[in-house]
Amino acid sequence: MPYCPKCGKEVKDDAVYCPYCGESMTAKGRVIYTRARDEKDERNEKNEKDEKGDKNEKSEKNEASGGMWSGVMGGLILLWLGVSFLLRQYDYITYSQWGSVFFIGLGIIIILRGVIMYMEISNWRACSGFLIGGGVVTLIGASTFFGLRDWWAILLILVGLWVILNALMNKGKHPRP
Repeated sequence: MPYCPKCGKEVKDDAVYCPYCGESMTAKGRVIYTRARDEKDERNEKNEKDEKGDKNEKSEKNEASGGMWSGVMGGLILLWLGVSFLLRQYDYITYSQWGSVFFIGLGIIIILRGVIMYMEISNWRACSGFLIGGGVVTLIGASTFFGLRDWWAILLILVGLWVILNALMNKGKHPRP
């Protein structure tokens, strides 16, 4: 494949103009088939490879840890589902209480995941979704268990507003690259 004589980027064999800089590929009667390299290009390529390698290592580490925790979370939820069914089957809780009990346990499992994540990475923002979500699920279960049936909807509205305001206030603090 040929390279543009002006910008040095690779172009198609039949290109009349460079798609990157617009340089005519035929006006000068020459097409470069090897790209001129300098030390700066080589350093940039080396830095890009190093950055990609670091990102891939971090990504692989996070995926391995995340995959394990997904399995643990799924197993804990199934375990709690079975325990809550047994509590209902042996009349430790009534049928109307079963959903509330399940929600309380589910919320606690989600909170535990947030706490473990915080212990691993010490980043509040990264684990806040687990902690807040788990807290909301637990409070919904507890409020219905204790007969406060209308209150949890107001709680959801207030937490939602808090999350939105927090995101808007922190908008400029952590810009993405």
